Amino acid sequence: MRNYCYFAAAAAALMCASCKSTSALSNQAYTLTELNGTELKKVEATPSISFTGNRVNATVGCNQIFAEYKVEKNGKIAFSMPGMTRMMCHEEMREQEFVVAFNKVAGYQLSADGSEVSFLDAQGKVLFKAKK
Repeated sequence: MRNYCYFAAAAAALMCASCKSTSALSNQAYTLTELNGTELKKVEATPSISFTGNRVNATVGCNQIFAEYKVEKNGKIAFSMPGMTRMMCHEEMREQEFVVAFNKVAGYQLSADGSEVSFLDAQGKVLFKAKK
């Protein structure tokens, strides 16, 4: 009987490990293209957002924003409290506007072919978009 308990525990652990939560965003990198309904232009470096493991990194071309993220059911996503580098940036990069939008993200929506992702607030309004 004791061997069966160990076997059952080991099997359960393996099943949990193989069911690791992943999403369509996992290990993907995108170029940020739109912020609050207007085009986001490259000023110095290409605006981008990438997902590796449970980490998200983003920039509008100057400072780096980084946080952990968790994807939930029905296109919901939660970012942890982000960290950020603090260099002086050109105002036309719209960095502060992006930080405000980043902090409001509550969901995401992928295009049918997976080449574009829209990040949404809790009411479903598009905050920013990105393309592969």
